[in-house]
Amino acid sequence: MVDVNDDAGGRGYRRVEVLTGPGRRRRWSEEAKAQIVAETLAPGAVIAEV
Repeated sequence: MVDVNDDAGGRGYRRVEVLTGPGRRRRWSEEAKAQIVAETLAPGAVIAEV
């Protein structure tokens, strides 16, 4: 059995960006990590926007 989940919901097209090349991970300093976490704890903060 093949189960297909199409969540497009008739909203039209979405943009997808494909990154090529050597993959690298971001390196955050401890201070930067602490600042990011602090921003997520602010009242009304939206995690995806931090």
